[in-house]
Amino acid sequence: MTTWIVVADTARARFFRVEQQQAPDRALVQKPMHPESSEVLVEIEDLLHPESRFFDSELTSDAPGMANVVGMRGKFGMDGKVSPKEEEGIRFSKDLAQALKAQSQQFDHLYLIAPPHFLGLLRPDLDKAVVSKIVLEIDKELTRHSVEDIRAHLPEHLG
Repeated sequence: MTTWIVVADTARARFFRVEQQQAPDRALVQKPMHPESSEVLVEIEDLLHPESRFFDSELTSDAPGMANVVGMRGKFGMDGKVSPKEEEGIRFSKDLAQALKAQSQQFDHLYLIAPPHFLGLLRPDLDKAVVSKIVLEIDKELTRHSVEDIRAHLPEHLG
């Protein structure tokens, strides 16, 4: 049984695989978070979407237009319903959903860690095969945290 953990936000998604630690005396081996567990997280992929970190003014070249309606006095602004920054977050959530669908044969269990807003963007686009493998969703922003911090937010046994 292969277990993956995906830690994501609107600009980054980190993919981890749970592995059994084989040689505890190697210099680069992680220290397991729980004494009775030999499971460690190994980062296998890091997807970046830097456009989500831009300001709205960097994503658009012009302000929304103005309009008037026959019979009405004055004009009103034509604001978009979704900001350019939000649109980039939606775009990245679709990209992440596609990546998970494409790789769904490589894992049996999936843990998703993301802020609540991004989880809300991601859920509608997830494939049924991926959804059926989700064990736990954790609504936290951990993409910039260390592997040890991420592991500390997960259950003791992940298999």
